[in-house]
Amino acid sequence: MRARPKPSAVESAPRTQALPGAGRSVSSVGGSDSGSRWGKSVSIKHVLSMTEQLLTLQEAGLPLDRALHICLGSIEHAYFRRVMQLVLIDVEKGNTLGESFAKTPEVFPRLYVNMIRAGEEGGVLPIVMKRLIEFYTRSIEFRSFLITSSIYPVLLFAFGVSALLGLTVFVLPKFGQIFADMNQTLPLPAAVLIGAGEFLKTYGVYILLALLLVVVGFVYAIKNPFWLERWQRLLLRTPLLGTLLLKIKLANVCRTWGTLMSSGVPILTGMRIVRELSDNIPLRQALDRLVQAVQEGRGVSVPVLADPFFPRLLGQLATVGEESGALDKMLIKVADQYERDIQKATRNLVALFEPAMILVMGGLIGAVVVSMLTAIFSINDMPL
Repeated sequence: MRARPKPSAVESAPRTQALPGAGRSVSSVGGSDSGSRWGKSVSIKHVLSMTEQLLTLQEAGLPLDRALHICLGSIEHAYFRRVMQLVLIDVEKGNTLGESFAKTPEVFPRLYVNMIRAGEEGGVLPIVMKRLIEFYTRSIEFRSFLITSSIYPVLLFAFGVSALLGLTVFVLPKFGQIFADMNQTLPLPAAVLIGAGEFLKTYGVYILLALLLVVVGFVYAIKNPFWLERWQRLLLRTPLLGTLLLKIKLANVCRTWGTLMSSGVPILTGMRIVRELSDNIPLRQALDRLVQAVQEGRGVSVPVLADPFFPRLLGQLATVGEESGALDKMLIKVADQYERDIQKATRNLVALFEPAMILVMGGLIGAVVVSMLTAIFSINDMPL
């Protein structure tokens, strides 16, 4: 929808600083000049908050330009406020909201822009905004679930390794010095652990440097699409983890694609957007094959069932969706099903990992303590 052009106080402000990659300038009004350095730090949560406000004002019957004025006053992020000032100026000049958002791709994702455009063209912008809010809210919640589920196991592992290294490197060598001063032989378990501690003390820096070189080499290698593809295929073939990773990727694809279709984006356009948003090369190749099949008029379900990359469940539900004329809703249901499976599998893995890690670390630390006690008790057997 287009707003009636009218003079704006924002428009009269100086526009001095270039917006990276957007092809337009940023006003220094409403924030310090350093705000432009934060362009890439404008998270989707900022955009989501603005969208929720804009939706509320639109549903209250306010014109788009007036709603944008009000939203602008509540934005605290300096760089995002400048971006929204330029959006307001564009809208007041008669541009659509989607066209204005598209000029700042580092802030507004392509998926977001395309759905806004579809909503404006179909005259259902508030409905599309609701779907965007639902989509990004679910995505943020799902990502937060994955992150929070991994925090405790990582902390448990780090603490266990730190405790083990501390005992081996700093505590046991003191026992070795006591036995050396007494010209006595250490018990074998303690001698092995003390030797390991001395080795780590002597060569620990070199080991860390070697590990760092391996990590840097790995990061450099996967920048090459050839090695990145092989690494991603290896992960997808990994037992348990591969299935979980594939479901995570497909849940994102299905939810994005279904949301685009339900917002009026053509099926092929939605598929191409989803394909470009995917960072997994094997998945992109599978989507390329699917796009080619749809262009040839073979539909969606038949190519999905025929492609071994896609799970059979996705093909079966896509068949139901095509037959009922509700492919978009079925794709979202697939995403819901995959996310439930992922949450269940993640909880099960964490539930198994925690006691396993406690047992392993407890056993290793217990072995160190037993070796120390053995060395202490052996002192009583030494001749005076």
